[in-house]
Amino acid sequence: MATVKIKYKEEQYEYEKGTTLLDISKRFEKDFKGDIIVATSDNRLVALDSKVTKNVDIEFYDVFTPLGSKTYIRGLYFLFIKAVRDVLNADVKLMYFVDKGVYCEILTNNLISEVTVEKIKIRMREIVDAAIPINKIMVSRLDAMDYFTKVNQPDKAESLRFISNSTISLYKLDDTLDYFYGILPCNTRYLNKFNIKYLKENKVILLPPVTFAPDEKLRYEKTDKLIEEVERQSKYLENIGINTSVELNKTISTGLYDDIIRISESISNNQLFDIIDKITKNKDIKMVLITGPTSSGKTTTSKKLGLFLRSKGFEPIPISVDDFYTDMKDRVLDENGKPEIERIEAFDTNQFNKKISELLNGKEVILPTFDFVEGKQSFNEKNKVIMGEKSILIVEGIHAFNEKLTEMIPDKNKFKLFICPLTPLNIDNHNLFKATDNRLLRRIVRDNRTRGASASDTLKMWKKVRKVEDEMIFPYMKEANAVLNTSLVYELGVLKTYAEPLLFSVLEDDENYDDALRIINIFRVILGIPSDMVPQDSILREFIGGSCFKD
Repeated sequence: MATVKIKYKEEQYEYEKGTTLLDISKRFEKDFKGDIIVATSDNRLVALDSKVTKNVDIEFYDVFTPLGSKTYIRGLYFLFIKAVRDVLNADVKLMYFVDKGVYCEILTNNLISEVTVEKIKIRMREIVDAAIPINKIMVSRLDAMDYFTKVNQPDKAESLRFISNSTISLYKLDDTLDYFYGILPCNTRYLNKFNIKYLKENKVILLPPVTFAPDEKLRYEKTDKLIEEVERQSKYLENIGINTSVELNKTISTGLYDDIIRISESISNNQLFDIIDKITKNKDIKMVLITGPTSSGKTTTSKKLGLFLRSKGFEPIPISVDDFYTDMKDRVLDENGKPEIERIEAFDTNQFNKKISELLNGKEVILPTFDFVEGKQSFNEKNKVIMGEKSILIVEGIHAFNEKLTEMIPDKNKFKLFICPLTPLNIDNHNLFKATDNRLLRRIVRDNRTRGASASDTLKMWKKVRKVEDEMIFPYMKEANAVLNTSLVYELGVLKTYAEPLLFSVLEDDENYDDALRIINIFRVILGIPSDMVPQDSILREFIGGSCFKD
């Protein structure tokens, strides 16, 4: 009997050659909070039904790890799509990530209701309880395009036209075939936690488990401002006739992308002007608090906001929350025993409240500047400011919405602006390009340009960044007076030209290889766009370089 050796958690085990990772995983189930759903074999993400045929290093991931969660969500998409077809004989359009769920449209001419949604959930439960295998099969790309055309999925058929491979992998669930960018669970039995919330008309929210909060109930707390923004984006994409990367690719392939760039930038500026109108029409507003996750374009937005305010006769006074860090020697320590840099406790909130209160009361104050080399605040006469009748404070930082920061300031004087690239262009109706991946690409490009960091360096720290965002930034979105979507319909084409070569530097033995490969595979269906037509005041310039806004 031929055997193979596997290495797991620095220990070696011997198994019969051809044993599946699913069988091997059962030995280690007790080490995990949730079901093991996927594995890596020598750093390559693989399904649990994969057979071990050589000596390898193995890692397992449950549904509450980032890799496991992504696998679960892709499987949940397939489950939802299958159930909708079984119940309504209709297709699904997965549109945007909102809060902790996915905003979806059921593509039927008949209006759905709470009762319809309940029928879909029941069918999903039946499929889960039936423990149906989800198999991967290799087919001709041209045959796959013919199949998707016949089942009335032209979006998917057209997207595959931009892949040069002669064969591709499809996933099969019962009688349904589909194409996804990434590994799926090997069986429906893993997909036992989900919820669907009916919104209106044919719109629903599909809710998977939360990666960093495994015990949290699957409920949706409606954020009206966010829903308004994603619906406005949908209307905008519909107006310009670009709903997926397929339509964008057709425009790029004819060389007519310059108009799309101009339209997208105009829409972005108009959205900001709408927000300016809300601010300037309310005489009580004396400060604009701007927050959002990393790589949202906060710097460009803050500076544009200041320019637009000046164009209306107001005097913007920029303030960075980072300048109110406590001195490094006085700072609380994080879980690793190092000075805290991310939580609100790292900031001198008392000083911030005092300085802002004095400014609002007409006093002249000297604002601090934090010296990140020395690790302490400094004060300079050149930072002396006083507010006039038309002055508005522009406060930017990840904790700008935290009540501790402005607890002494009356709410009527505050305008809270949450910014984020919420709605990057989707690949097809069943494959989203996540806003988090959009921000990740921006960060990879900027980190390499400004700090010489490799794509692997950025991917390595991204998991911690995401955890902090989910804990400290996104929960405050519901408090926003306005939500600004900073994604640009054309930007993935531009980012591809900068990010794709960097992603290819992540080698097969790198722990971040699968994440890099996943995005590279998505880039296969997105055509590149030269950056020469990107305006100097574009948010995108904050990441690719060439911005007219200097720090």
